[in-house]
Parts: sequence; C-alpha cells; structure tokens
Amino acid sequence: MTSYKPNQSMKTAANRALEWRKKYGRGGTAVGVARARDIKNGAELSESTVKRMHSFFSRHGNNKAKHYAKKMPDGGPTAWRVAWDLWGGNAGASWAKGIVNRLDERQEDIQMERHVINVEETEESFIVELAKEERAEESAEEVSADYDDERDHKAMTDDMEAEVIEADRDSEVKVEYRAMGMDKGPIDEEGRTAMIALSSEEPVERSFGNEVLEHSAEAIDLSFIASGRAPLLMDHDPKQQIGVVESVELDGESRRLRAKVRFGRNGLAAEAFSDVVDGIKANISVGYAINKMEKRDKDTYVAKSWRPVEASLVSLPADVTVGVGRSSEPSQPITVTENRSNPMTEQVIESVDVAAVQAEARKAEQRNAAQIVELGARHSKSDMAQKAISEGRSIEEFRGILLDEIKSTEGLESQSIGMTKNEVKRFSLVRAINALANPHDRRAQEEAAFEFDCSRAAAEQYGRTAQGVMLPSDVLRNWTRDINTSDDSNMLTEDFRGGDFIDVLRNQSSVMQAGARILNGLQSDVKIPKKATASSAAWLATEGANVAESEPTFSQISLSPKDLGAFTEVTRRMIQQSTLDIEALIRDDLAQSIATAMDLAALAGTGSSGQPTGIKTTSGINTVSFGAAVDLIPTFAQVVQMETEVAADNALQGNLAYILPASMYGALKTVEKAANTAQFVIEPGGTMNGYKAIVSNQCTAGDLYFGNFSDLLVGMWGGLDILVDPYTNSKSGTILIRAIQSMDVAVRHPVSFCLGQDA
Repeated sequence: MTSYKPNQSMKTAANRALEWRKKYGRGGTAVGVARARDIKNGAELSESTVKRMHSFFSRHGNNKAKHYAKKMPDGGPTAWRVAWDLWGGNAGASWAKGIVNRLDERQEDIQMERHVINVEETEESFIVELAKEERAEESAEEVSADYDDERDHKAMTDDMEAEVIEADRDSEVKVEYRAMGMDKGPIDEEGRTAMIALSSEEPVERSFGNEVLEHSAEAIDLSFIASGRAPLLMDHDPKQQIGVVESVELDGESRRLRAKVRFGRNGLAAEAFSDVVDGIKANISVGYAINKMEKRDKDTYVAKSWRPVEASLVSLPADVTVGVGRSSEPSQPITVTENRSNPMTEQVIESVDVAAVQAEARKAEQRNAAQIVELGARHSKSDMAQKAISEGRSIEEFRGILLDEIKSTEGLESQSIGMTKNEVKRFSLVRAINALANPHDRRAQEEAAFEFDCSRAAAEQYGRTAQGVMLPSDVLRNWTRDINTSDDSNMLTEDFRGGDFIDVLRNQSSVMQAGARILNGLQSDVKIPKKATASSAAWLATEGANVAESEPTFSQISLSPKDLGAFTEVTRRMIQQSTLDIEALIRDDLAQSIATAMDLAALAGTGSSGQPTGIKTTSGINTVSFGAAVDLIPTFAQVVQMETEVAADNALQGNLAYILPASMYGALKTVEKAANTAQFVIEPGGTMNGYKAIVSNQCTAGDLYFGNFSDLLVGMWGGLDILVDPYTNSKSGTILIRAIQSMDVAVRHPVSFCLGQDA
C-alpha cells in the first residue's frame, strides 16, 4: 500500500505542539502525541492514516478562526490549537486534503474506529480486531460561534482517541528491533559460540507509547528461533549473515530469553567473532514480530503473543544502555599495579570505579553518535552518518566530511513536498503560465489547480510567499530536457538528456562547468568557516627544548539570499500548445537566462545594489597585469604566470580551469607559445596550459580568470518563483516570463584564484 512522507512544515508544527503540550500541560491526547512523534520523525504515513487526518481536519476546521490565533491567560495557545498542530497543523490539513483529493476517495464524515482489542495473524493476512464506539453527531450548538475552547477541544480529543495505533500496520506484520547485551557467560573460542541475552521485559519507547514483550512460555513463539535455522546477522542485513542461533532458553526468573549463537568461518564472521572475543563488538539487537498486543495502562502496551525471527550484531543499538559483556552485578573498584625500573616495587594508583568510567564514556559516545545521526538525517546522509559512527568519528570530523560531500541535489531532496513520480510528471509549467497569463479565464484556472496547490505547499515549505507560481523542488529535481526532433520546427533538432534543474544549469553555466560547488536547498543565512592562517612546525634547537606554539586561526564567510531575476518571452499560441517540446523549450530558456545571470554575478558581481560579491571584486585574490597587451590578448608567459601565482600560495589543487571571453579564446587559437613552433596557447582539445578553457561572454573583454573553482560557492534557496507579465508586450502577442531564484556566491579562499587583466 502506498505511504506518504510528511513535509517539513508538518514536522515543524508537530514539534511545536509537543513543546507547547510539555510547557502548558494541555491539548491533545496520547494518540495525538503518537501521531506528532511520527510526523516529527518523518515516518511514512499510510493511506488510511492520511484519510483519517483529512477527516479530522475537515470536521474541526470550522472552529479554526475562533481558536487558532487566540492566546490563553498564561500566554500560550489554546488546547484546540495544540491538538490541531499535533496532527501537522495547517500544513498537515493542506497535505492530507491534496492526497485524498488525488485519490478521489474523499469522505466528509469518516466514522473513526475505536480501541484495539485483539491482533492476530492468519495464513492470509495480519488482522486487527477493533471495537467500534458510536459517536453522536455534532449538534448545531457544538459548531456555533460561542462554543468555547474546552468543549471544542473535547470534540477533537474524542476524534484523537478514535485513532487506532495498530492501523498503520496496513495489513502486514512489522518486524521490530530492540537491543540486548551479550551475557558475560561462556565464549567458546574453539567452537566459535557465545551466549547472548536475546530479549527482556525492559520497556522500549515506540511512537504509540511504551512497548513491553511478555516473557512467558505462552507469549513467545519459539518455533523459528529455536529451529537452528534462525540467522545471526550483521546490522540486520540479510546479505551479511555471520552465524546461526543454535538454541534458546527462557529464563523465567530473570524474565529473559537467552540464546547460544555460533559464528561462521567466512571473513566477515571471523572478524565479528574476533571483535566479540576482544570486547570491541558489544551490542546485540533482536528482530521480532508482534501478533497480539494489549494495553496495560495509559502509555504501556504489552505484547501477549510475539515471535523472534533473527539476532544481529550491531554497532549502535536502539537501546544503548546495554552491551556485550555487561554484567548485572555492580562493579567493584580496582587497584592498578604499575611496575617501572624495579619489578619488586608496587605503586598503588587511585582506585577507579570502572563501571562509572565506562558509563560516562558510553554517555559521551551516545551523545556524539546522536549528534551525528541528527546531522546526517538533516542532510539526507544517514548512510554516511552510520559509517562515521562505525569509524569512531567525532561530530566535528563528521561536519567536515559532510561539507566536502555535499551534492548538488542534496538540498532539493531535503525540501521535497512529497510529490509522487506520477504527480511530478503531471505538473505542467505551461498550464501554470497559461493560468497566470489569463487570470479571468475560468477554464485555465481550473486546469492549473493542481499546479497552484503544489505551489502553495512549496511556498509554505520554503517559508516564502510566491509572487507567481513556485516550482517545488520535486519538479526541479526532474527538470528534464527531453526535447525530441520536430518536423515543424528548426529549433528542436537536438536530443537532450534528462536531468534536474541543477544539471541543466551546470550545462549552461561556465562557473558550474568549471567546478563551482553548489549548496542547494538552503533555508536561512549560511556561515561557513575557513582557515585564515595555518599552524606551523619548528625544529628543536636542543633536546628537551620547548616547541614554539603556533595555532591556526579561523574566520568565516557568509551566504545570504539575493534575488536573481531572469527573463524569457513566449507567444500566446505557444502556451496553448501543451506539449512536451514546448514545456522543455520554456524550461531550457529560463535555465539559460538564470545561468547567464549567475555567471555574471559569480565572476564580476559588485557586492552592491543587491548583487553578490564575485571573484573579480573579492579582496585578496591574485592578479597579473597583461601590460599593454595587443588587442587585449595575453602572451603565453602571462598565462603561465597566473598559474604560478596560485601555486605560490599552495592553492594549485581541486577543479582548476580558465574562464575567458569568446574574443580572447578565438585569438589565443592563433597565438603561438613560442615563435615558429606551431604550438598555440589554446591546445588541442580546448585546453590552455593543460587546464580546461571555458568560454563565457559574461567576462569583460581583456579579463582572464584562473583558479580552483571548487572554492567558489554558489548558494541557492527555496524553489523557483515564476511570474508572468501578459501586458507589457501584449501588442506583439508575446508574454514576458520572469524566473526569480534566491542565490548568493562567495569565494572560500581568495588565493585559489587569479585574475589577469589588460592594463
């Protein structure tokens, strides 16, 4: 069944409501809190959940004007507002409505199911048995203008209690995971076996509350885990089996399920077992399926029937309070003996509480890991985060690695509004332009209703107000250029490959071709550290002499959004032709206009009048004067001198390239490196001095740029705002289209660049 990811605005609303509820002690129910946690964590929501959300918002939206902005005497929001935002707030209402409308399954008054009374598994399906509780229809009094917050909120909480936690299973058994520790019992190195504590009755927090696994012979189905076929995996990866579960036993006294596992002899298994023996691998996690669950109290649910299916050796368990080799016995302080020159001399060191030290170390490691996980998730780099944790990286190290690995589409991914592939294909820029150009044409407005809905969602996601129609990142990620040969147009004779908006810009922008680094999907001002001076080393004059201290110094550069406007023109007849060729042609024209303006800003932006500061006006870059160059054309020696200037600053690395105007490029094709050698400055293959030579007509005549263009940062914010002016050129039958992109450029290390100029 299809599932849907909440957008960022919904996450913000849910998190805000959770904070309000904690601070003011009102609003919503435990079910509402569970839904808020799911939304905050970006959990995928099922179709049935989305439909229940839509029904909830539909029934209670009529009280929005009365309670949404109202403040209580303590300065906090109403209970109604807290409950509303727990389910994603206004963004959640729009999001759910859009999905339900697209499914054509909207029901104005969905009768909500009540409490789960039984869950059982059959050969065909996973069945949730529900108890229905009739809910009286809301009276006219309940929706009247004088209906107070308390009673309105009660109506909302009735709906929330109707939410079925287990309904999100969507008729299939979920495999859950929880951590345990390997017993401090026997490890048979020769037989390659170890004893592990597979599970216990320790509560584990889930989105719906605390989950407890009952440990009784009646509750646990041991048919598979005790069969001798259950796998021992690495990190729950079925492709990385490192052993088997040989046997299990239920310890009724400690209420634990214990298992004997045997490691294989392949390379991965041998490595894992060696780490277990050495105490390096210290965490076990069990995978299990719940068949039946009962509610014990307000926040606790007990699995009365469940089945373990696998055990895994993991680096970072869900429950970090347990680990391999942990003992339930309290640790005793120990005395450390240290022998130096006299082996008979015993030096007693201060007693150390090993357990306390280990506990503190684990806490620090957990904090570090949690920070890495959070940062990785924020940038859609969870895999990279897990790798950094397994390698023992600090949060500072991970930040540096993440910055170096930022990809052009990363920001676009993180700013998705949740459009499906079919919805992306359905989105038409031409329909949106036609509706903007004909504001009084009802048919045009109805045809573009979907595009305007997506625009509103995107604007809310990016925290901006669309001046025209905002193109969501989902669409920009699929900004295809699949223009095919057309018989009726000489313009459409080239086959272009598909790609995203950034790819299209990269193909048309000289600085992006040269290797400028794109920071996409930004949401606020960005400050990026840079090293101002390096630390230094020194030889010691004599043995035991002090080393002169020298610390590196750091500064930072800032990126802040500046609006770039690019223009193109189309005829009214063009936008009436809703074809892929016309769609792609308009997109390509807009991208080319944006790329041209971007190049001008990146190379020679003045830093004033709303412009970024380009390479040319950045303080500290290297310069070479061409003197009285003939026709503004440098000699080969002057070209080489530019490379030398960058090399002298230890910056000759990265994406090195030249950018020059077309007039200079053409002339240098005929300029010999040395007289009578027939070797020209522009080399075969379009290189110059061994580096890429890229033509840009945004270069001032006589200007030549050289440098490491990966040190040129191009920041881009939000989506692409499309405005339409049908009036200025109405006499000629054309429509003016303006694309606004918020962006900025900055040079991270000025010494990475050199500007050559005619005197």
